[in-house]
Amino acid sequence: MKKWMFLLTLVTLFILTACSNSDSQSTSTSEEEENPELNIGYVSILANAPGIVADKNGAFNEKLKAETYGFNSGPELYQALASGDLDVAYAGIPALVNWSSRGLPVKVVAKVSEGKVGVVVNDDSGISSVDELKGKVLAGVKSGSGVDIITRGLILPDAGLTPEDVAIQEFDQPNIEPAVDSGQAQAGVLNEPFLTYSLLRGKKQIAEENDPALVVVVSEEALKNKPEAIKAFMEVHQSTIDDLNGDQEKANTVLVDVFNIGEVGDLSAEQVIAKASEKMTYEWQFDNDDFDYYQKLADSAFDLGYVDKEVDVKKLMDLSVVDGVTKSE
Repeated sequence: MKKWMFLLTLVTLFILTACSNSDSQSTSTSEEEENPELNIGYVSILANAPGIVADKNGAFNEKLKAETYGFNSGPELYQALASGDLDVAYAGIPALVNWSSRGLPVKVVAKVSEGKVGVVVNDDSGISSVDELKGKVLAGVKSGSGVDIITRGLILPDAGLTPEDVAIQEFDQPNIEPAVDSGQAQAGVLNEPFLTYSLLRGKKQIAEENDPALVVVVSEEALKNKPEAIKAFMEVHQSTIDDLNGDQEKANTVLVDVFNIGEVGDLSAEQVIAKASEKMTYEWQFDNDDFDYYQKLADSAFDLGYVDKEVDVKKLMDLSVVDGVTKSE
């Protein structure tokens, strides 16, 4: 009898323990589903305003357990993707072409923005066109970044120059205008908001090109293992873009602090950001013109020797992740 009572006690304890573990796992799974974890990165430029604003306003953490990281350049961000430190990134197509050619397992799932890149000089420089920069110093950004590829592959060739015709020196974006001011460089390549800021303070623009084509990039591991988190992220991404397009003034307050923008003349810092934002278009859907431009950038990367084989950008995309991500023509 004692033996049977002992066995019964063991069975009861086993059942209770199993139920307890099951409840604990169920609770843990439920919490993970409600607040999935995701590591998100972006380069700190105005083109990435959807990611920056969602981060600073706490929108990501309303749906996710999000860790966010800001970077100075695309190559730095892609290094973090390659090391597995990021699941999702607001990133440029040109650097993506470079890293994907090395086997980086990521996919483009949505669009972020489009805008402008400009070449500026001092107003009294006597320089009125890019072809006059031959033999001069041009302040650019990190080699292999989107702006760098646009500079070397589009802006200079359009002026009849090669990258060897000018001395391109690398600077962080906020330091390019001071480099031109001090004479370290005779011209600088800027994207927003730094381009508008410099023009309002007296610089002269001598060339313009489309921006580095910002997109949402997701690691293949995250696509496979964190589908709910990616879905939650995209809900935030889409709603933030709607907010940016509907109420820019609210976002301007956040962006002024991020970029350390000051007033210029009679314009407040918020008005400066507003002027820069006029050159930006924020949207999460692609159209055929986007794909054509991305391919043009990929071809430029190949021509410049950044990649050793031609890249079909459509093969870098997974357009099935987000419903309606391609506009119907």
